[in-house]
Amino acid sequence: MTMTTITRLAGASGLALLLTACMDVSMSVDVLSETDAEATMVTSMAADMVELMNAQAEAGDEEFCAEGEVIENGDMIDCVVVESGPFAELDFDSEEGQGPVIEAIGGGQVRVTFPTGDLAESLDESMGDDQDPQMQAMITSMFEGHAITIAVTGGTILDTNMEISADGMSASYEIPFVDLFAATLDIPEEIYAVVQK
Repeated sequence: MTMTTITRLAGASGLALLLTACMDVSMSVDVLSETDAEATMVTSMAADMVELMNAQAEAGDEEFCAEGEVIENGDMIDCVVVESGPFAELDFDSEEGQGPVIEAIGGGQVRVTFPTGDLAESLDESMGDDQDPQMQAMITSMFEGHAITIAVTGGTILDTNMEISADGMSASYEIPFVDLFAATLDIPEEIYAVVQK
């Protein structure tokens, strides 16, 4: 599930599901070398919503975790998708073109970029310009405390617009769903980090 998949869930057909999904999404890239990386995406969703999503899949919608490992975690179900290998072979759901871009930029440095420019725009389009205040309150209630978290690890972080850890070996960026839906979050066109290998 990439960022585009998340915004697609916010469309008219998936809005009711999304409102009660209480989901968290984390995307992380571990730079293994100047040529290889491992990317992990974890989507956590309430178990009853997973059942509803899979029931809708019979009507042609996307099944929850169709290509990942399902891990039951109490009332929540995690979908874990891991890809590893050379940068060029990591497709990141490439037909949607919204996965991270990883490239060696010389001197043992690797740049990891997450395109985010379309995320807020896609949500605005799917939610519509005239948002019902009751709907907005419902969204706020259901998604309070849930977020999309992006992280890069694998070496010293040389340059980033993310938050660098105390040891300087990782960077992360959190996008709260509530702020995203309320359009109160100023998200950069891209979120990036440069790792020294």
